[in-house]
Amino acid sequence: MSEDRAHFLDERIRLPANPADDAPDSYSAFGLSNYYGEVLTMLRLRFRDGTWRALPYYGLCSMAYDPALGIELVFSSTAVRLRGRNLFPLFTQIGDQSVRWVWEADRADTLLVPESITVIERIEIGVGDSG
Repeated sequence: MSEDRAHFLDERIRLPANPADDAPDSYSAFGLSNYYGEVLTMLRLRFRDGTWRALPYYGLCSMAYDPALGIELVFSSTAVRLRGRNLFPLFTQIGDQSVRWVWEADRADTLLVPESITVIERIEIGVGDSG
């Protein structure tokens, strides 16, 4: 195999890695896949205390959005409710399985983020009617 072809194949199969986007220093409500068509297997939940939990997308049975209640995600093992503001874009992206993680804001982040931007004020585990 020619050196040019080997280099092309090496570059083509290398997946982009962006660990900084997986745990940014400043608040962002959610992080998206690195590229169109990337297969995400888990939805990671980042809590304001610095802990994380991940649930498999294949276990996502249903989801609902209500502007007053937030987003409810029903997984085969538990239900998760995301409360906050401007959550519909997040709801759409989760439905497309393109969200890598969501981040629960602390009080300071909630106050600093402009009103027009998505903010997750609370992540609740084991809520709702999970079947």
